[in-house]
Amino acid sequence: MAGNGPRYQFDPAALERNLSGFDDAARRAMVDDLLEELRERADAITAAAGAGDREALALEAYALRSCAAICGARTLIDLAESLGDKGGSRPGRPQELAKVARARVAETVRALELWRSGEMERKAEEEC
Repeated sequence: MAGNGPRYQFDPAALERNLSGFDDAARRAMVDDLLEELRERADAITAAAGAGDREALALEAYALRSCAAICGARTLIDLAESLGDKGGSRPGRPQELAKVARARVAETVRALELWRSGEMERKAEEEC
C-alpha cells in the first residue's frame, strides 16, 4: 500500500482518486465528514460489542469497511471484515476486536488529519 507506515494508516492515492473531480472546499468537507464517520463507527462498534449485539456489530463493521475503503485503509478493511463475521464465536472476542478497532480508527484519523493539514499547506504554497 502506498504511504503505508507509521505516519499513514491509509492510502493517500486511493483517497485522492475518490476525491478527484471536486473543488477544494468540497474535498475538505468530504474529508471532515469521513473523519467524523470513522469516529462514529468506532463508537458504535464499541457499543454493539459491549451490548453483545452481534447483528449490530456486523452492520457497523460493514459501515466501517465502507469508510475505510474510501481512504484505502487496508488495516481497517481487514479488521472490519473480522468484525463483520460477528466477531468470532469465542466469548469476549467481539469486545477485543472493538478495542482494536477503536485504536486503529484513532490512528487512521490522526494520519488523515496530518495528511489534510499537509494538503492545505501544499495548496497554500501553490497559490503563492
